[in-house]
Amino acid sequence: METEGSAGAPSPIRDRRFVGLAMLEFWERFAMTGVKSLLVLILADQIFAGDLPRAFGAGVLRDALGQWFGPLSTTGLASQVYGYAGALLYLSVPLGGLIGDYVGNRRALLYLAAGAMLVGLLLMLQVTGFLPGLALFMAATGTLKGNLSVQVGQLFASELERQRGYAIYLGFLNAGAICGPLVCGTLAALAGWTYAIAAAALAVLIGILGYAVTTAGSARLIGDVTPDARQNGSHGRAVLPSSAILVAAILSIYFCWAAYEQVSDIFLLWARARVELHIAGWLMPVAWFVSLDGIFTLLLIVGAQALFPWLARRGIALGAQDHILLGGLACAGGYLVLALAASQDGALSIGWALAYLVLVDLAVVLVWPSGLSLIAAVAPPRFVGLWTGIFYLHGFFASLWVGISGGYYGRIPDSWFWAIQAGVAGIGVLLAVAAAALRHRSRRLQATTTSA
Repeated sequence: METEGSAGAPSPIRDRRFVGLAMLEFWERFAMTGVKSLLVLILADQIFAGDLPRAFGAGVLRDALGQWFGPLSTTGLASQVYGYAGALLYLSVPLGGLIGDYVGNRRALLYLAAGAMLVGLLLMLQVTGFLPGLALFMAATGTLKGNLSVQVGQLFASELERQRGYAIYLGFLNAGAICGPLVCGTLAALAGWTYAIAAAALAVLIGILGYAVTTAGSARLIGDVTPDARQNGSHGRAVLPSSAILVAAILSIYFCWAAYEQVSDIFLLWARARVELHIAGWLMPVAWFVSLDGIFTLLLIVGAQALFPWLARRGIALGAQDHILLGGLACAGGYLVLALAASQDGALSIGWALAYLVLVDLAVVLVWPSGLSLIAAVAPPRFVGLWTGIFYLHGFFASLWVGISGGYYGRIPDSWFWAIQAGVAGIGVLLAVAAAALRHRSRRLQATTTSA
């Protein structure tokens, strides 16, 4: 449990710098998800179409992948490049965070990353420069992402306020992820794919200009690393205990997220086959579950913002590690709901699917902000960017698990498949228990040392 910050102090959530950071996250996510929603289609229809691709590097890439995997169809080649682009994005986050740790001036690094994103998107407006532009855009987005989250965490002194801040930040992120594909997809359908890429570039420009305005006059943003912190990596925090806490907590999040990612993969196939989607004579598109996933997340963020401060005022203040534990339990519960539903005969009520979505989205609302908050509170300042980047690898490893476990769908009973996902989340729960125990032990030792 945590104690709340000083009641009279103004909340950093109302700080213009927090607003600027959250809006930059909104526009970055708008651009990234907007591009990704169209990427495989552009690759298949424009970049690798025909026998002699016009895009710079397309022929070399096609030949190289063909040597590794054998002859690839245009769709197969586009799918592989889509996957590699996503992997580059995820792997750039810890590298970008580490660069931020050593450079120290994260604000300058954000300007550089945003500028590289814009250059990448401008290159992508032409078929000839699309692939180099895509690589630059993905690497720059990863660099921006890790350093942006670090700055959010360093605005807060109170852990409770930091958790609230990251939860609101998650709301901006989800709003961007919802709006980006809607706007870019509509522009691509009505005017062409280049207009969608241009809209993504405009989004990045709006985001970085807003960031510049809201941080103007700050000689140093709180997220920057001071020279003293670079020389003294621990900066008052024991490196080994903090590393053990973070390893256990981040691994817990990896397992929870690995289970959660089925929401946009096998869950959709299962729901289409088993859930009754006719509502008053109208057939609900199964893809709407993805939209409901985002909507439920936003609604649960609002609910959490009301519930947890109310509990704190009554002496029940849950720390970041407690939220991660509860999130793991909610995720496991969601997949147990599906396992129970899958054991039933006949068409299933949509209520089963909605109950599952509420539970796994509750897991996201509890786990994601708390993971970043814990890193900001525990990680040595010299390496907080690196740890933030390692946190963001949850998407990379979750994608691997989705692909591996998805190969067993249809080969084992559906109820077993969902029970396995619940078990994966359950492993995350055990790791969260270990992280909580390590943190409580670290605090007891620190209190003993202080009192001595």
